[in-house]
Amino acid sequence: MGVNASTFQSAGKISQHYIPGAYSRIDSVKGARGLASANNGVVMGSCTGGQPATLLQFNTVAEAVNALRSGNLMEAVRLAFNPGNDYVPQRIFAMRVNTAVQGTVDLDESANVMILLTSAGYGLWVNQIRVIVATSTDTYGKKVTLKFQSNPDEVFGNIWQKSFTIRYTDAACDMTIVNKASAQTLVSSVGGLSIDLNDYTTIGELAAYINAQTDFTCVAIAGQENALTLELDAVVQDIYTADYDAESTMQAIIDTVTAGSALVVATAANAANDRAIPDNLAETYLTGGTEGTFTSSEWTAALLALEAEDIQFVSTPDSTAAVHAAIKTHCEAMSAVTGKKERQFIVGGPWADTVATAKAAAAVINSKYGMYIFNGGTARNNAAVITNFDASYVACMLMGMRCATAINVPLTFKTLNLIDVENKLTDSTLEDLIRNGTAPVNLNSNSLPFFVRQVTTYLTADLKWNEFSMVAEMLFASRDLRTYLEELFIGKPGTSLTGGVIRGAVEARLALYAELGIFIADPATGLSWWNVTITISGDTVTVDYDAYLTAPVNFIFVTNHFHELVASA
Repeated sequence: MGVNASTFQSAGKISQHYIPGAYSRIDSVKGARGLASANNGVVMGSCTGGQPATLLQFNTVAEAVNALRSGNLMEAVRLAFNPGNDYVPQRIFAMRVNTAVQGTVDLDESANVMILLTSAGYGLWVNQIRVIVATSTDTYGKKVTLKFQSNPDEVFGNIWQKSFTIRYTDAACDMTIVNKASAQTLVSSVGGLSIDLNDYTTIGELAAYINAQTDFTCVAIAGQENALTLELDAVVQDIYTADYDAESTMQAIIDTVTAGSALVVATAANAANDRAIPDNLAETYLTGGTEGTFTSSEWTAALLALEAEDIQFVSTPDSTAAVHAAIKTHCEAMSAVTGKKERQFIVGGPWADTVATAKAAAAVINSKYGMYIFNGGTARNNAAVITNFDASYVACMLMGMRCATAINVPLTFKTLNLIDVENKLTDSTLEDLIRNGTAPVNLNSNSLPFFVRQVTTYLTADLKWNEFSMVAEMLFASRDLRTYLEELFIGKPGTSLTGGVIRGAVEARLALYAELGIFIADPATGLSWWNVTITISGDTVTVDYDAYLTAPVNFIFVTNHFHELVASA
């Protein structure tokens, strides 16, 4: 994600765009450009589809369901796309943690492996893919058919590729093409022709060289001039009695299937053998696809892979303490000085979680960067069946909502697309949970499921670190200002003007944060930021400033002074 997105923040919502075009939102105002990413969220878990330990982007529910197939990750991403309160995330990222394996089948020629077909997907389901190789209905080549369940067949017929036409006119002569890992040559039995194919990398170059030799004629097939000589099929062939068309049909099978199939990818697998057209193959299933394991080792590997990605929020439908601890450690490391990819997390407990165990779990996490959600809810699953979803799934919904809200908008008091909540909580229970760093879901005054308050698990009285949206503001400003200054000044000469130029850049950026509502102005002074100090010492520039962070409105206290009118006579 090296290209900066254009940020469109308005009407309490945010989206970031890479594809040029005109975008609009009801009740919109002009957005800001060139900001650091602010709303990329990933859901991590196990499922039956998708490449493991790889960041997968989905822009619609249908994309996610089709790719992830089934499992807790698929259901969690589906819920995250429709969290409630009219917030719809522009995109959700997912990462499959379980180490699923692809299925394969070999296409052989005379018992020698020529082509390896590998499933595009990962998991046990790929073992249901079947392949048939038959003689083409044309004069040349092969027909490859791929089948999966009751889906329409993928049929690739008449696959063949002539590469060049050759003839020797002086005497009886055989041409031999050897093409395997240890040797790539073209030689003739007479006429003195001996060629290392590595010296003539394209068919056009090779044909031109051969054609220039005495008694040889050679012409590249139209359109094949830039094809690679190392893709030629091996052959021993008479080239005296008639013209011969050398082929690259094995490569044509690889290219055709790979380009056209949604089920498999084809690759050459003839390292020890000469390239040749594979034999026919009766209907054969792929084998070797597995779901893989889902343990702490896989979580470690997935979180390590996530370090390189442009992600701001992490969530999971997994409700286990060990997973929550691993995510916490990851987010705190990424938010540290050397991490440079500030992140927050939202996790939740299991169904039948108790108030006591929820408070204990939040206390163990005790992080400025994360929320622990209490209270599961009921909703329809992907099969439209009403299902009890753990609070950990509700956490994924809230992360999806966070990905659609403006940077300074809190999740507090937002309604959720749940049919009902697991527990109807009293005010005293809600106070107990919030005091102990646990973020509860309950029914509001209209009996709709809603998020009561976005408190982090940080068990110290510091509003900036207790409120999830305020943490998001701080992390965004820190990340964006650092990235902005780094791109402008690192590696540039430190001229005498640097201090003034840097000050101007910093103050312009701070003014932008005020415009975005991340900083709030003091009514008495009108200042939202002040005390900008730039210090230059050798090759080091130190930037210092103060700012008022925008807090959510959590409380409104109204005092009503009522008086009794006593009329005078």
